Amino acid sequence: ECDIQEKINFEIRMREGICKLLAVSTQKDQLLQSVKNLMVCNARILAYRTELQNQKEEPSSENGTKDWVACRAKVAISDIRIPLMWKGSDHFSNKEKSQRYAVFCLFRMGAEVFDTEVAIVDKSITDICFENVTIL
Repeated sequence: ECDIQEKINFEIRMREGICKLLAVSTQKDQLLQSVKNLMVCNARILAYRTELQNQKEEPSSENGTKDWVACRAKVAISDIRIPLMWKGSDHFSNKEKSQRYAVFCLFRMGAEVFDTEVAIVDKSITDICFENVTIL
């Protein structure tokens, strides 16, 4: 329980630092990465708080030990492909002045949160590919 609270406190300090960086950022890439890091940080805080709450509510046997044994397996996620669907009129017209979007993925397993790199897409793109290998 103390370990999770330390992780929450660390992420809160990180969030404060990211907010300070956001306030002084002037470049688009800096802003984009800072916003992404803020979202990841907030997701971790939420995951840790949920884990802490689950630990407090977890039933235990009369002698204070758990009635079950948790086993963890490792899962690797790689080469994620997300197909995009645009309205035909958006996809085939005015591509040179198309609005751009920044996209990334968050993975959460228990109290662990992982993220991918940021992909920049516009309406000329038909799918997003993340080549990261994430081990959960």
